[in-house]
Amino acid sequence: MSTTAGAPPGTGTGTAKRSGPWKIATASLIGTSVEWYDFGIYATAAALVFPELFFPELNRALGTLMSFATLFVGALGRPLGAIVFGHIGDRYGRKKALIWSLVLMGGGTVCIGLLPGYGTIGVVAPVLLVLIRMAQSLAIGGEWGGAVLFAVEHAPPRRKAFFGSFPQVGDGVGYFLSTGAFAAIALLGHDALVGWAWRIPFLLSAALVLVGLLIRSTMEESPEFEAARESGAATEKRETPVVAVVRDAWRTWLLASGAFLITVGGYYIVVTFMSTYAVSDLGFSDSQAAGAGTAASIVVIVCTPLAALAADRFGLRKVTLTGILLHLVVAFPMFWLAESRSVAGLWLAMCLPMLASTIAYAAIGTLVSGWFTPRTRYTGLSMSFQTAGLLGTLAPAATSWLFTSFGDSWTPVALAFAAMALVSAVCLMAARPTDGAADEAAPADVPDADRQTKTVTS
Repeated sequence: MSTTAGAPPGTGTGTAKRSGPWKIATASLIGTSVEWYDFGIYATAAALVFPELFFPELNRALGTLMSFATLFVGALGRPLGAIVFGHIGDRYGRKKALIWSLVLMGGGTVCIGLLPGYGTIGVVAPVLLVLIRMAQSLAIGGEWGGAVLFAVEHAPPRRKAFFGSFPQVGDGVGYFLSTGAFAAIALLGHDALVGWAWRIPFLLSAALVLVGLLIRSTMEESPEFEAARESGAATEKRETPVVAVVRDAWRTWLLASGAFLITVGGYYIVVTFMSTYAVSDLGFSDSQAAGAGTAASIVVIVCTPLAALAADRFGLRKVTLTGILLHLVVAFPMFWLAESRSVAGLWLAMCLPMLASTIAYAAIGTLVSGWFTPRTRYTGLSMSFQTAGLLGTLAPAATSWLFTSFGDSWTPVALAFAAMALVSAVCLMAARPTDGAADEAAPADVPDADRQTKTVTS
């Protein structure tokens, strides 16, 4: 089979009917909103509720550490999910993979909302919690990469980063809804929050899932995938996508994973560690901590499309690198601001690192999707993001351990935050696209005939 590659995703010449980019972007936004709504409510509950609910036999510090550890254990399936759903997306269609990932993800969130606590069923409760999270992690493994890819492959050339940023806007929407929900129910008081109210945000996810399924079921398939299927390429036997990534693009995969690290690990430090630190050590209430998180989510929603437009104008790599390096600038100030023990200081402490994350995160999906060839793009992008996600979910437990091991000092936490940013910056600068792929979206004003093309034989 011969495929034209080297142009950015979505410039295939197939004749398949195309969904409008705004409809596709909305569908991508809904899916990642569900994903990050779950992330947000679980991370917040892990900080504020789960230590008492699922680990009551342990002291608060150890219970919090075990609660954060479930974030990591529940992420073990993410790389496998990237492989499974990447295989479905690269071989059988992006749409099919995205529908099933949404069903599995949303169903798991509702199940957590119905789960009895330790006081009711004993040790079975945390075991079931971990098992549900592991099942969800399979869905998570295929959701974000597919959503970004679907949006990018349908987007017009001049707005690849902009439309490819909608899944990242979905992150902010999901985070806003989750922190807003917890901020509201926290007003009922801590006893009500631990007793029953924590379940409400989990059960409400069913509404988001139904809306997402309704939109995704009406989407047309990716034009690039349809073009390949019409030519017979999608049905002919060939090697599994994950084999092609590991054999031919392993260096790109590892460097892309490193580039994603701060956008995932840094997010968890802001959402989980900072929330716990604010409540347990600085004297803020649960609702104040959740309110600061809600403010940070607004930063994501507002600034993500602006950063993506800047990336379309000035270059994907430049804008992404700028955002990564900004993490170094805010690593210590965010703790200085929180130490002011004022609500405004706490808001700034969470909003500034989230702004850095937003600038880095806005276009990185579009950039990395161009590093892999079309036949392995879903798998390569998903594997890279989820490898970083697996490492990033260690951040809350690791930073909690650092904090307590160094005499309740946040200095090693800030250093770890900065170290992740340095790793991501080095990996981003070192990474180059796989043969047959493109590093940056081709400028919209360059005629198609003048764009780089390269024949890939598979």
